[in-house]
Formats: sequence, C-alpha cells, structure tokens
Amino acid sequence: MFYSHFWGENSDLGHIGVRFFFVLSGFLITNILLATKERDDRATGIVVFFIRRAARIWPPYFLLLAFCGFAAGALQLRMMHQSLPWHALFLSNIWYATHGPDPWALRHLWTLAVEEQFYLIWPFVVLALPERFLLKLCGALVLGVVPYRMIALAMGKVELGLALPFDSVDALAAGAALSFLSARGWSVPRWLVSLSIPVGLAGLVTLAAFETGDFMEWVVIETALLLPLTVIVALASKGQFVAFLANRLVSGLGRISYGAYLYHLPIWAVFISLGARLGILDVSRGPLTMLVVGASSVLAAFVSWVVVERPVMAWSKRLTSRVPA
Repeated sequence: MFYSHFWGENSDLGHIGVRFFFVLSGFLITNILLATKERDDRATGIVVFFIRRAARIWPPYFLLLAFCGFAAGALQLRMMHQSLPWHALFLSNIWYATHGPDPWALRHLWTLAVEEQFYLIWPFVVLALPERFLLKLCGALVLGVVPYRMIALAMGKVELGLALPFDSVDALAAGAALSFLSARGWSVPRWLVSLSIPVGLAGLVTLAAFETGDFMEWVVIETALLLPLTVIVALASKGQFVAFLANRLVSGLGRISYGAYLYHLPIWAVFISLGARLGILDVSRGPLTMLVVGASSVLAAFVSWVVVERPVMAWSKRLTSRVPA
C-alpha cells in the first residue's frame, strides 16, 4: 500500500493488497456470522455484530473526516466539503466514480465504503439462507464478476465498474466460501497450493513488468490472483503461519494496520502542505516520501490505537458481553 501510493505511482501491488484484504474480511466476517447463526437469538447476535463492527471502524474514521473537513482549506483539498456527506454515509466509492479524483487525500476510503456496504447485506444473507445454498451463492458471485467486468470494459465504464461493490464481491465471496468449507473441516489440498504458487508469481511479475491493458489486468490477472490470495488465507486459518503471526512486531502492526491505512494519505497531504509553505522537504513520490510519511502514518496509527480505538473496542466488548448467548 505505502509503496504504491508513496513510491511506485503505477504499481498495482497496492490493489492486490486490497484484494487480499477483501478475501480475509469475507472469511473472518462469515466466521462471525456462522457463529451467530448457531445462537438461539439471532437478532441479538446481529445487533452485537453491528455494534462491534461500528466500534472498530467508526471512531477513527469520523475523527479523520472531521480533521479533513476543518483542514481542507489549509491542505488545499478540492471538493472536500462537497464530498464529506458521501464519505460520512460510506459512499466514497460512488463519489469518486461519479465526481472524479478529488479530494485525493480520501480516495482510499472507497475500500471502506465497499466493506460497509458488504456489512449491510451479507449478515442477513448468511442468516436467511440454508448453508447448502450459501456455498453455491459464493461460487456464483465469484464467477459472475468476470462477465460483469467484461460488460463494463465493453461499455468503457472501467472506473465506474472498479468502484461499484460488485467488482470486489468475488474476493469477499471467495473468503466467505472458505469460511463455509473450513467450518465443515475442509483443508486446502496440496495440489491447489502447488498450483497457486506459479499462478501468483506469474500474475505479480506480469503486473510489475508489463503494460497489459485493462482486459488482461482487470479481467484475467485479477481473477487468476484470487486463487493464491484465497490459498494464503486458507493456510493461515489452519495455523500454517502461526510462528510468523505470533511475532510481537507482526501482531502489533496488524492491530494498527487499519489506522495506518486510514491516515496515510491525509498525513501525506499535511507534509505536502508544510513542504510547500516552508520549503524544507520535498515529499513528492520516492523512497524518502515512503520512509518519512510511512513512518509518520504508523506512528499516528499507534497513537490512534492507544488513545481511541482500543478503549472504544474494550467498551463495546464489555457492553455486548452482557448480552446472553
């Protein structure tokens, strides 16, 4: 993510990271919902789910929006005030698809918009449908994204197609399908792991080394890379990377990764504004920008975790723990 934004302007690695996040999110959220489905009082389980998700996502998110709203003039962020209602309603993806690239410092929020839109629908789908239909639905969603992309490409609506939630539903559905299978005791077979390695390497090398065009990149490679991304999540869910994930540094970075993602572009906007006013630091793209702004983003995320996120999450767990199972 940092490399794609701060250094490699044309790199697609950041987007692959977003795709991985959606697979992982689909898996984890569906795990929670399957447990909720086993409760006698499903309605209460859904309330608990929404409270805890809101406690995790909303506090730093709305603090960031408030800061950007107040600082828009100083940071010279065009269209900020016009776009704020869209961001507040988690419609950032629709805003950028229909209004263009400004304000650039909040463009990354499209992923959170997709995530929140997923939260509004998926819990009720999981609870309403029998499990034998849910796995088939996930397969249909994964396969259905391919013709969706081809139609959007043929209509010249790639930017709109990318922003709409349906473009990311294959990754979310792949993670959800993995959750259903894991609940039945399924483990990823060795042959699938072996297949995913060359597919992943070929896809990453192609994206890094060649100008492939929208069809190859969006329809072929993104679809193919869904396999290795899902396999990684499958292996991690079975404890294949326990030693790595248990490392204190890795687990600590995992806790603050949401904040680092949330704050990194607005912090970059602050550095750009200060550099222009004081003339002491050039933070246009490059390794120095990645080092300075990236480190500042991680620091801000750590402070946010300690001061805002962890206390609110602890409060939400205390509140919801009183709810009978």
